[in-house]
Parts: sequence; C-alpha cells; structure tokens
Amino acid sequence: MALFEGESRVLQVHPTRACNLRCRHCYSSSGPEEGDGLPVALLREAVADAAEEGYTALAVSGGEPFVYPGLLELLEEARSLGLATTVTTNGLLLDPERLGEMRGKLDLLAISVDGVPESHDHLRDSPGAFAAMESRLQHVREAGQAFGFAFTLTRSNANELGWVADFALEQGASFLQVHPLEAAGRAAETLRGAAPDDFEAAFAWVVASRLRDSLRGRLGIHVDLLDRGRLRVGAGSDPAADTWGPQPLSALRAGSGSALREPSPLSDRIATLVVEADGTVVPLRYGFPRAFALGRLDEARLRFLAARWRAQRLPAFSHLCRRTIEELAVSAEPPIVNWHHEVARRATLWRLSEHAHAYW
Repeated sequence: MALFEGESRVLQVHPTRACNLRCRHCYSSSGPEEGDGLPVALLREAVADAAEEGYTALAVSGGEPFVYPGLLELLEEARSLGLATTVTTNGLLLDPERLGEMRGKLDLLAISVDGVPESHDHLRDSPGAFAAMESRLQHVREAGQAFGFAFTLTRSNANELGWVADFALEQGASFLQVHPLEAAGRAAETLRGAAPDDFEAAFAWVVASRLRDSLRGRLGIHVDLLDRGRLRVGAGSDPAADTWGPQPLSALRAGSGSALREPSPLSDRIATLVVEADGTVVPLRYGFPRAFALGRLDEARLRFLAARWRAQRLPAFSHLCRRTIEELAVSAEPPIVNWHHEVARRATLWRLSEHAHAYW
C-alpha cells in the first residue's frame, strides 16, 4: 500500500514474515514461527540507494513490523535521508513504550481494520483481535501519533465500509485506505475466490466516493482501484493522480524513446518499489512475477540491481505497462479496475524471448 499523497515515490519494505497472528488473508504467509527477518544493515543500504533513485517515502509492512528487531534503525535511516515514513500494523503491540520509541521517526501509522468486529476477527483468524486492537488506540492518541486505518476489501465486505468510516472518525483517524484482497500467499489457499469481483469493486468505489464527499476535510478516503474511464492513452495528466493512487501513465511515459536513452531515477519508472521478505526486489506489488524482478539484496546492492534492470528489463516493463493501458482503455467495462493486478496478470503470461528488446 502507498499511504502518501500526490507524486510520492514509495519504497515498500517487508523486513520479516514473523507475526503475532496468522491471518487468513496474509499475502506473505507470515506467522509466529518465522525468524527475525532480513538484516537491517541490508535494508539500510537499500533505503539509502532508494533515496538516490528519487524515492521519497518508506512504507514498512510485514509480517508484523513491530516484531522486527531493526524497525527503529530502519526508520531512523529513512528519516535521516529525508524520506517520509509509515508502518502498517495489526495494532496488537501498540503499547506506550513502543509508541514512545517511534516519536520523531514515524509520520503515519496505518492500523489494519477489516470490517465489523466479527469480520475482522474472522480474517485475522483470532477471536478478540478487534477488541484487542481497539483497546490500544488510546495509547496511539495519547502519544500524539498520526494514524489511520487500512481495510482489506473482499468479495463480501464492501457493505461494511460505512461502518469502518464511522469507526475511523470516532477514533480520531486521519485516513482510511481500502485495498483489494490479493490472492497470494496464505490468502490463495484459505480465501480462494474471496478477492473482490467486478461488482464488489464498483460498489466499493461508489461507497467510498460518497463517503469521501460527505466527510471531506474530516477523513481522507482512498480505494486502491482505478476508474477505467480515466485511462486514455496520451492523456495530459496521470489518470490516478488522486491521493495515494497508483500511477499507470508514469510507466507509459517511461516507454518513450527519449526516456529509454537518457539516464533517469528508477522512481521515474517504478512509482512503488517493493522489497519482499526474502530480499527480492520487484515493481508495483508484493509477489510481482519474477520475470520482472530486479534481483535480491543479498546478491547486490539496490543501486546495482537498478542499473542492471534499466539495461535488461526496462524496455520490456514499459512495453508491458503500455499494453496494459491500451487494453484497459479499449472497453468501458468493468468501470473500475485494479491496476496493479492487471499489470501483474499480464506479466505472468509474458514471454520475454518474444521481444527483441528484452535481454535478461
């Protein structure tokens, strides 16, 4: 998830698969049995290289970031380089001591809320998880920490968005982000067929739009989906330039001849860069097809992976994004699409050998 406004370029880091829960919808198959995670020194180098590549924000997710031993050190590195920071958490470990340690290091705290208490507990596979999370919100407010909620949209819970928005207002949250369930990791097994379909996506979009209008100035609301009607190849502005949105046309612009000839920051090519829990670096989202991966941080520093990717993968990736935009723009149905899913789906079917400009 990207929880920053406008043209922010986000380095999304998943430092560990260790977690105090074993959620049904976990895309990284995290759980209590996992180890400490990636070496923090490796991730600090990646953050420093990402800053040089034009990334302006660090988003830490998991697993559960608050069980990662190097979290504070990672956030301090990002802040020292001028990056905005956010952490996404299940909220169960938010005690005054941890929140005190975060002071001055964390811009936004994103707390997962997956519907009404019963729905939340079901997805978390933990009775009482909602009540436990709610009981810790007072600590967040007392610490003066800016926070919001992250809601996982499934095929059956868009009708709970209104309730979640009311809950967010009552608790003093500043934003609510709606993220479609990703059929990856544990979710692919335990929630097979639960990803939002076209109807649920459109319904969530309408509900969120109405909530956004009625709560303007009180609660920022964003859905990680894209209005297909705004996808017009060659349009003068990014169709997803709204708050916290994906940026498909940035990838299309990267496909121009001049962009490929002239060196430019990696963030101009990939608005969201993801470091997975095993150190693999991929574009756009966790689990993106490995044919387009930059490589692993234990192989080489990010700066070297980025240079190799520009030379060997950028043309094919730009072609992939261009083709996705063109195909989505042809039809008006369904009206709402998941941009990252659409690119990843086509990338899964990609045959790099069919394209003369792909060299990997």
